[in-house]
Amino acid sequence: MGAPRTARARLAVNWLDRAVEACEGARWAEALEWCERGLAQVPDDLELQHRKGLCLLELGDEQAAIAVLEAAAASGHLESHYQLGLLAMRQGRRNARFREQSLAHFEAIVRAAEEGREYPTLDRVFFALGSQYNEDPQRREEAIRAFRQGLALNPLSAAGHNSLGQLLLQSGQVLGAMGEFKVAIQLDPKLSQPYANLARLFFRHVKPPELEQEYQHICEEFAQSAPQVLARLSLEMVELGKEQVYEGFYTKGHRIKNLMGIIGSRLRGLGRKAEGSQQGELNRLGGEYEALYDEWVGFLEAMKTDKIHPAVIDLGRLVRRVVAGFDRQTWKAAIQTRIQAGLPRVEADERMLREAITNLCLNALEIIEGNRGGRVVLGAGYDEEQSLVFVEVEDDGPGIEEEHLELIFEPGFTTRERGNGYGLSIARRIAQAHQGVLRVKSRKGHGTVFRLDLPLNFSGGGT
Repeated sequence: MGAPRTARARLAVNWLDRAVEACEGARWAEALEWCERGLAQVPDDLELQHRKGLCLLELGDEQAAIAVLEAAAASGHLESHYQLGLLAMRQGRRNARFREQSLAHFEAIVRAAEEGREYPTLDRVFFALGSQYNEDPQRREEAIRAFRQGLALNPLSAAGHNSLGQLLLQSGQVLGAMGEFKVAIQLDPKLSQPYANLARLFFRHVKPPELEQEYQHICEEFAQSAPQVLARLSLEMVELGKEQVYEGFYTKGHRIKNLMGIIGSRLRGLGRKAEGSQQGELNRLGGEYEALYDEWVGFLEAMKTDKIHPAVIDLGRLVRRVVAGFDRQTWKAAIQTRIQAGLPRVEADERMLREAITNLCLNALEIIEGNRGGRVVLGAGYDEEQSLVFVEVEDDGPGIEEEHLELIFEPGFTTRERGNGYGLSIARRIAQAHQGVLRVKSRKGHGTVFRLDLPLNFSGGGT
């Protein structure tokens, strides 16, 4: 009986190798065909079943993919458990049913590892468990413990240290959180989230007289890279200061807006009652007043976004809807799309996120229009290491002057005669309201790229 099993194993590996090669080339239909051929001859091979499930997932047949992966998981395939856990997690972090499903799959892998089964990437399972436990405030200590277990296996995970820092900060463990954010920065100086989190910690929990001492500690701990770290932190602190000022301005400005609305209503009423030349003058004045009111509303929107109402959304679908809206308009350049396959769903306020993406696309199209046409690409992708999704808007226009790069997100700043300077500022406020980041890269004469990062573990309550 040993020889036939060996032959069957070699046969399964042969089909699997072909499927993996096709997957690496993103030829999902071809890979699925190789899997099905292999399973026709070796129907009980779990690796082929798992790979078939992944192919179906990439091809958009989620229900069939789940059925195949569940069959493999029921037979003990641990990676199928992991993929099913991720699927449930992405379908709705705050939905108790999906959360329990994802926890069951991740915990099954942990139990198998405790019983001696090998699973080389157990750290990511603990990180996923920690993220899910943290959706329930009553299980925050379990979340912290899970992240510590993951970091014990992979102490070089900058994203893991950053997430643990956020959990510790939520639990009131300020010093512990500070240490984790610093470790994350040391491990990956390019990762933006720990800089923002450490700056927020300083801003909210460190008194001004103590800040000098904390900066001195950074100089000692980071040595030669300390100037770069302090510069990034200082920029983040400036942004937090702006947010505080904008919030105060928004509060008072909102009251003024309400008063303006009342005055505008009375002015329209007078216009309806007036006769002759007085009516014409009042109507003209009313029109000017409406324009002023709209300008004020736009200015306030750039100061602070409304309260967000997050829901689980399909980012790829949202991107396509934004493009469809522009396709109905007359532009010299059509927007091309570049959407990564298998994008996880993300929690966000769909209306607000659509407004941000639309503003970014509109900005790019208007630049292209003023420069005899060009190309605009709207992309969406997933960064698994940093646990975030992103939207990119790229154009091949004239680029942005270097001295303007630091000003383009300021409310009211514009280099165009017909622009009001609020679109990019509003987009950035929306990103920040989702605990995300909006960045820009540009070179004069080489085009511009705006990238909006959104964390998958977004919590509407803030940190």
